[in-house]
Amino acid sequence: MTVDLIYKDLRKIQLMEEKTSSLTKIKQGFYSDISALYWNDCGIPAEEVQNAKRIATEIYFLREKKIIYASLSKARGGQPDPKNMLDEEKILFDSIFEMLMQSRKNVID
Repeated sequence: MTVDLIYKDLRKIQLMEEKTSSLTKIKQGFYSDISALYWNDCGIPAEEVQNAKRIATEIYFLREKKIIYASLSKARGGQPDPKNMLDEEKILFDSIFEMLMQSRKNVID
């Protein structure tokens, strides 16, 4: 198997993300590993791939929501902790923060 994430690992990550309001620590390269599932490059049965895709998507949505809230918090003067953000997520965080600040400048200033 070319992907070192398995269904059980994905479920564990999903449950951790559901239980906390902060981002949980997952390894850099997580999304690269997941992308192999979408191409079914990992040699696992199609039904298991579909289940893993569903869970991976849910993990992304949970993390995406937390990143959006963290960006909003920063825009309002907070200091969210970016330590568990993956590189791709930091790009999203920074983009959302910049859009919020630009919108605020356009509307309020």
